[in-house]
Amino acid sequence: MLKDLPGLAIMWVGIIGAAITLFAGLLSPLDLADWAWWLVQNWQETTPLVWDRPAAWLGAEFPGALVPPLTMSAFLLLTGAGVGISERRHRTQTIVSHPALQLSGAMVALLVMGYMLLVNSASSGGVSSVPTDAPLAIFLAGAAVSFSPTIAGGGNLTKRLWFVIFGTGILLTLNELTKLAQ
Repeated sequence: MLKDLPGLAIMWVGIIGAAITLFAGLLSPLDLADWAWWLVQNWQETTPLVWDRPAAWLGAEFPGALVPPLTMSAFLLLTGAGVGISERRHRTQTIVSHPALQLSGAMVALLVMGYMLLVNSASSGGVSSVPTDAPLAIFLAGAAVSFSPTIAGGGNLTKRLWFVIFGTGILLTLNELTKLAQ
């Protein structure tokens, strides 16, 4: 059990981070309970700082429109890496009994995540130096790399993608229940 801990820890950091990233982009501040507002506000203040630091080292400016898709891609990569580490430790060959079902489940999960992540970024107006398709391209590239055999190995990433959506659903439900109780 302890030898699985590094892979599981990396995987769950990726799942939780991806769920918070999706949750932070879904609701306006008026729709949030106090605890959710605190979480979203701190998340949205911290993630650009994380991406600005490497950009500053390179002498570049980081566009704010790319923060959510890059953050989501980073957490998908962490999730895939965690699955890959756990799978490599077991050294068992994972055989998918229904590959079409697994692929369909992964496609649906990624479509839901992409919609939740990008729906608000597409509706925000204003002039930007970032091409309109750049956030979608970054999200899809991150998803594709996280599914690669180099990252995820032969592990089943589909279930973990549904954990991200389920985690976002839990945050949304807790937010609504908290608002009802107030």
